[in-house]
Amino acid sequence: MTDVADGLQRLRMIASGLSIGGLQRHMFLCAQQSTPRCSTYEESKAAWRQLKRITKALDIASAPPKWQANFSRPPTPVEPGNGTILRSKVDCLRICERGPIAVIYPDGVWYHSVAGEVLDRIVREHLVGGRAVDEYVFAVDDLSAPS
Repeated sequence: MTDVADGLQRLRMIASGLSIGGLQRHMFLCAQQSTPRCSTYEESKAAWRQLKRITKALDIASAPPKWQANFSRPPTPVEPGNGTILRSKVDCLRICERGPIAVIYPDGVWYHSVAGEVLDRIVREHLVGGRAVDEYVFAVDDLSAPS
């Protein structure tokens, strides 16, 4: 195989381990920002850790292979993940008030104050249950809707 083919195979294996191809939702959380504005760095860091903890406890997010990003270790096949949620930490979602801010796709639902009990509710009610937590929604932008 060529280096390109090897690289693509690694990426496919990582994607499979993360359940990409079988996901229902993807949550982006503004956390650990380089220039914190919507919340403190510490608050957003705690929210990110909480999100990781709860999605793991509920078994709704799959982990990447142990060899990911370690090019000295050869990739070994992994079982496809069974998670339905992918979570991504982003530096800034450009709202910069009442954070941490989160957006969930494909629903396009934007949330404010995503920490503590609010974060727990969003995970359980929206990510798992499919219902937005309306009192913390400040915008909806369904990108799949026809324009």
